Amino acid sequence: MASSLKESFSGLGNELLDGIRDMSNTKLDEAAFEERVIGIEKATAAFCEEEIRDEKIIYYLQKYWDLRRSEAEMYLKKERHMDEN
Repeated sequence: MASSLKESFSGLGNELLDGIRDMSNTKLDEAAFEERVIGIEKATAAFCEEEIRDEKIIYYLQKYWDLRRSEAEMYLKKERHMDEN
């Protein structure tokens, strides 16, 4: 019985450590994503402030931030809406 109990708990430390690592990596991934979104929003605001044409802004967002056209349009629309308020 002692050996089966020992075998039952032998991998517990590794499982706990793996779980902690996974949670930590998830938090880092979320933080990196949030920073990316903030960067895109700031870039879009700067382009709008400089009165760059919409098509050029979309082009730059796609080129430098690797966004799909629909994503670039969404960020531009969001920024334009904020400018109106």
